[in-house]
Amino acid sequence: EQVQQNNKKKDYILKGDEPFLKLLGICDPNGRIHDKRQAKFRQINRFLEHIRDVLKHLPTGDIRICDLCCGKSYLTFAVYYYLTEIKGRKIKMYGIDLKKDVIAYCADVATRLSCTDLEFICSDISEFSCENIDLVISLHACDIATDIVLGYAIKHRARLILSTPCCHHEMMGQINCGEL
Repeated sequence: EQVQQNNKKKDYILKGDEPFLKLLGICDPNGRIHDKRQAKFRQINRFLEHIRDVLKHLPTGDIRICDLCCGKSYLTFAVYYYLTEIKGRKIKMYGIDLKKDVIAYCADVATRLSCTDLEFICSDISEFSCENIDLVISLHACDIATDIVLGYAIKHRARLILSTPCCHHEMMGQINCGEL
């Protein structure tokens, strides 16, 4: 009988050598994920699994996506890459955040990667207007930002919302629900 190997390689959506991962400091120039960025790499891939799962609920034509409170935009770039490069979809994507320096950095990365349908905007979410939103994403929006993101998505009738609040682990300890 052949002994099974215990160190199976995880089957991730991203390989780890994607250009955006290099520019965002997740991996080195050879595509090796930095030790301190392993958790971030797994988190990005897990979120892409959610995107894969809801893809059937998005239009077959152009898709309009907003990443609200995008921060350094790991997720923005990952979703953009996944949908355009892996799935071959046509999208228009916006990354919105209040931090000017972070938005400038992300816009520069997008330019360097030739992401023509990815736009970064420094704005308060309440002052940003986008019609016909198919997908709103938000990962770890802090404090009441998650509430603002959800309110925006509902007000603008987003077809789908994928949002993970930053403090969900704190909240879980306070919810008295056996199913969770």
